[in-house]
Amino acid sequence: MPLMLLMPLNAKDAVIAGGIALRAMAKDGKFAGPSAADNDYVPAVKGAAISVVTKALDTLTIAIRKTIDAGLKTVKEAMKINANDTPISPAQSTPKATTNN
Repeated sequence: MPLMLLMPLNAKDAVIAGGIALRAMAKDGKFAGPSAADNDYVPAVKGAAISVVTKALDTLTIAIRKTIDAGLKTVKEAMKINANDTPISPAQSTPKATTNN
């Protein structure tokens, strides 16, 4: 199944969040700022990157849950399960022995 079918309606938000996370990173895995020597921007950029990654993971989690729910619904329909049916236990399904007199 193509990835686009798994993405929720707010997939554009996840794409934007991923782009922001990638842009927050500079060469060699260091966070970008006005200058490499200016450490005042590092905590703010790290916080923004963490927020973006969290949002992307949340969106992915929602997509996975929706996909699993849809799959389970299809299985349930294929099995024609009725939630109101009485479950059958081995004791209920075993015929009782009778004697002929």
